[in-house]
Amino acid sequence: MSEQRLNNTRRFFDEITEQSYRQFMDGEVTFLVIYAMAYGLYHMADWMGHHDISKVQAKFGNHINSGGALWHDIVEKKIPDAGFIRDLNNSAKHAKLSFDPTKPRKGDPSTGMHHAANTFISMTGWGVGGYGVGPFGGTQEVKMDEGGRVLLLEPIATGVFKFWEGLVNEFYPKAAVMISTHSAAPSANS
Repeated sequence: MSEQRLNNTRRFFDEITEQSYRQFMDGEVTFLVIYAMAYGLYHMADWMGHHDISKVQAKFGNHINSGGALWHDIVEKKIPDAGFIRDLNNSAKHAKLSFDPTKPRKGDPSTGMHHAANTFISMTGWGVGGYGVGPFGGTQEVKMDEGGRVLLLEPIATGVFKFWEGLVNEFYPKAAVMISTHSAAPSANS
């Protein structure tokens, strides 16, 4: 019998964050793919805060004492519009984020995108598709509408992904692969 567990940040990154990001970048874009990717990117902060807080503090300072602080004080400050990943993730579970804009509090949305319906998939294409249905050619783009300011999700997601990838590789370096140039048995070219 074998078991697989998400028991450290590297495993969460490899099994959830990276796979959902790659599917978003390389596969058919659906809302399931979008929200799975947002989940993986946003919750990396929680995994770092739980499993790697001493490494995080050594790198960024002792004031980073939780995953939330890592996200708010580091990720959102280093990556333009990273708050959209947080709000996309939270609006997916609540449908509409509620808050009082006259009394800002910790935990309020990071952006002006407060509703799940503010995220949409746009298909660019031309001509008429097979049997006269839909466009052909072009690509799918995921966009977010922040009260008339429309942003593409891909560059934001890529920025956040690259940040986590670099940090995970720093904290959990992969073992070097050794390639032997000497073989024990003669090859066909010997």
